[in-house]
Amino acid sequence: MTREYYFQQIKGLGNDLLKMGEDSLELLSLSIKALESRDVEMAKRVMERSGKISEMELELEHNCVEILALQQPMASDLRFITSTLKILTDLERLSRLAYDIGAIVVKIGDEPLLPEIKDIRRMYDLAESMMTDSIHAFVNRDLEMARNMGARDDEVDAMYDHVRRELIEEMIKDPKATDMASHLSFVSRYIERCADHACVIAARTVYMVTGERLKIR
Repeated sequence: MTREYYFQQIKGLGNDLLKMGEDSLELLSLSIKALESRDVEMAKRVMERSGKISEMELELEHNCVEILALQQPMASDLRFITSTLKILTDLERLSRLAYDIGAIVVKIGDEPLLPEIKDIRRMYDLAESMMTDSIHAFVNRDLEMARNMGARDDEVDAMYDHVRRELIEEMIKDPKATDMASHLSFVSRYIERCADHACVIAARTVYMVTGERLKIR
């Protein structure tokens, strides 16, 4: 195989990773929209589509292994491929979170939501932007964007703590709100995990570019 074909494989892998990230985030976004509108049918479609992300993970994993076996990459290319293998798992987990939120929507049906849903939406917008930027930082080898992810994660963590406290107060104030508060607490936790995955991807970006291993939190 020619080196030109090898470079095409590397570029294609980056493009495929972006596509998988976009598809995973689209599912997450739809799951939040389904929650806000209590759209059970939309939630079910999210749950059905989540399986396709798992299929995409297996396909891209196969592509990574093929490049490793046939091209024997070195240095930064080797770190790119091995890091991609791990990031595929992060992206697949996003689709699982979308599935879990969809399952909550199906469970609550048309029950009225609590006011904290507005804070959950703002929290999700921040986490989604983190995931989008972390994936682009990895593909574009953008160290500055990757290293800044920790400060943004602090903001999401602060919002999560705020939402969690507010939901506990809702339970104390009105025991009838316990079930809904519990459901929304799970959703906020899933969103907080989304931001954590962005930090993991950012740390892998730093490793890929520099060889330095660190935790970004």
